[in-house]
Amino acid sequence: MNVVETTAPIDLEQLKLFFSNKETFYMIHYEDSTLQGPKLLTYLGNLEIPCDIGFTTQEGFDEMTKHYLEANFIVDIPILKERVTELLLQMRGLIEPTEKEFIEANVDILNEWVKKLDSLSLYNLFTINAEAFTDYVTSFPEDDTKDLTGINWVSLLNYERFFMFYGKSDWDNKTYYKSYFNEYMFKGHNLYSYWANENNPMFLLTHGIATGELQEKENATSI
Repeated sequence: MNVVETTAPIDLEQLKLFFSNKETFYMIHYEDSTLQGPKLLTYLGNLEIPCDIGFTTQEGFDEMTKHYLEANFIVDIPILKERVTELLLQMRGLIEPTEKEFIEANVDILNEWVKKLDSLSLYNLFTINAEAFTDYVTSFPEDDTKDLTGINWVSLLNYERFFMFYGKSDWDNKTYYKSYFNEYMFKGHNLYSYWANENNPMFLLTHGIATGELQEKENATSI
């Protein structure tokens, strides 16, 4: 991998490196960048290049985490994805709470993430596309919101550690999000395109059972 240390906006000559070498990865130094806060997130969301952000101050890290939580567009920033995962696990009581102050200051948007993420256990069944499962999922309270505020919860779905989150769940959060579950509203893709990946153990298990692949593997290993 070719790692380019840079600031934002990224110099045009540095950007050209990605188009000649798709293994190029950009590490953006936040405090040295002209673009910061929501402008930086929007910029990186539009560029859609592999990148991460480096911080030298807690203030900058907190600022960008807050904007990431509230953004209404999808942007994949590893350090922010990892931090939010840790915040969610702390809220669930699954790991030691070390960021109580930040959680308390942003509890409303974090709770919105938690409610939608809890509801993905229903979406997991919904993907089977069988009448009995569909009827079960749609029997839960329906929310047809198309609001994209905080939409980066979908960016956690390819991060394996995040799935510790389902070690506990809140039944009262489970909701049939009609639009989220059915429409192509995630950068022109549907939710399944984010859900179905090799780092998602819930998808792998359900898909394996539904297609018979899991049983075939068990049969093969028992011979």
